[in-house]
Amino acid sequence: MKICLIAESYPPALGGVEFALQQIVEGLIAKGNEVWVVTSSWQRHPPGVEKKGSLRISRIYVLPFFKRIWFILFSFPSVLRAARWADIVQGSTFAGGPPAFLGAWLSRKRKVLLVHEVYGCRWFQFERNPLRALFYFVTERIIVRLPFDHYVAPSQYSKDSLCSLGVRESKVSVIYHGDSKLENPALTNDQVRNQLGFGKDDFIFVSFGRAGVTKGFECFAEAMAEISKEIPRARFVLILSGYDRRIWSRLEKKISTLPADVCKLVPPLSREMLASYVSAADCIVIPSLSEGFGFSALEACNANKVVVLTDAGSLREIVFGRHIFVAPGSAAAIVEGCKKAYAGEVEESAPKLFEWGRTVSQYCVVYDRLLGK
Repeated sequence: MKICLIAESYPPALGGVEFALQQIVEGLIAKGNEVWVVTSSWQRHPPGVEKKGSLRISRIYVLPFFKRIWFILFSFPSVLRAARWADIVQGSTFAGGPPAFLGAWLSRKRKVLLVHEVYGCRWFQFERNPLRALFYFVTERIIVRLPFDHYVAPSQYSKDSLCSLGVRESKVSVIYHGDSKLENPALTNDQVRNQLGFGKDDFIFVSFGRAGVTKGFECFAEAMAEISKEIPRARFVLILSGYDRRIWSRLEKKISTLPADVCKLVPPLSREMLASYVSAADCIVIPSLSEGFGFSALEACNANKVVVLTDAGSLREIVFGRHIFVAPGSAAAIVEGCKKAYAGEVEESAPKLFEWGRTVSQYCVVYDRLLGK
């Protein structure tokens, strides 16, 4: 089978979505399929075409501002060529949706949309700029309402959100992503603590991920001063990408009010270094306002860490092990959750199994059904 995947970002770009797409593509190829990925080149890698075995990647140059819009416009010639070659065309929200739909429609090919997450009216809650929120709200609604032949959601929560915007439930399949583990740490726990300037008796709270409007890191930063009063040996590490510079700047401002030895704001790390920091942590904090799947939470659970997390989005579908759920969007709730983690007052649940092999097989079932096989 020949599969065309259109996504605005793909590895070596870092992020949960990029990681998931790569695992899906590699799994499809391992099953004997051919895959042509059309993606953007703005994540520090050059435009052009890469070929390796059954995988072809077309990286499209986009301007460094309004990147999603430029990707939709500039990618279309490559998308049309890939769609004519393919049996199935799959878009990945958000910017991968419109070119995937148009390329498949013109080529008369079956089309699938992978919807990672849907916010709907909550854009006006998450995004401070009302004009930006209105633009995202309208754009999202247009994209997910394009008449794709089928939709894939990575959680039941994402499916429910998608159906709330008018997509028929019969056209949506829930296909959970596979597992993600942070293995092979580059440093020992003592080395990490020494590097950060923290002592052996310090209780370290770590949070990591992409600095987006739904990740809630500002809420966690707001809670830090109160946590420090309640737990004098509390120390904090935020390992974040600069995905949204506005959020990064606001976090820097909040953290600057804390003593210098209490909180560290760290730029993105390699998987091995991230594994080191997670291993050295006493507790992982996931302060999300919404989650379509939740790789950070899954990685924390796989690392056997106590996790303080919000009861938001799909997180209840994903989380296992030792955890404490708190209300989303509340600094006071995070404070109470962190106090419970420090005191060892945690809930515990049985492990959950996520397998990429099963994920890829379920995608193949969807494709075969659309092709009448």
